[in-house]
Amino acid sequence: MESSSIGSKRILIVDDEASLRTLVRANLEVDGLEVSEAVDGIEAMRMLAESQPDLILLDIMMPGKDGIEVLEDLAADEKLKGIPVILLTAKGEQEDLEKGAALGARGHITKPFDPEQMVRTVKAALGMIRR
Repeated sequence: MESSSIGSKRILIVDDEASLRTLVRANLEVDGLEVSEAVDGIEAMRMLAESQPDLILLDIMMPGKDGIEVLEDLAADEKLKGIPVILLTAKGEQEDLEKGAALGARGHITKPFDPEQMVRTVKAALGMIRR
């Protein structure tokens, strides 16, 4: 299987808002990406123990284990620390974005967002768009 083909790319969306997960999933699947969902950081870490996606879209503010805690867990795990992460944030709080970047996040998308721009950001992070 060609690893650079669009259909082979798998995305994990981690967000406690069902409507946002549905919106993101619909837009990414239309572009041929495979999508799985986690409702919080605890479920995300359980899923990541079984299968690693090509990219994680990670909400910062969630109950239980928040996005920064998930990033800390990813950074501490040799198998998971190389997975690209894009933060989803409603606030765009500079402190959280700086913490995220320090822990390896490759960028962020501020909610609400333009779905087409979100898809471009994901594809760029996956190296699917030539710069």
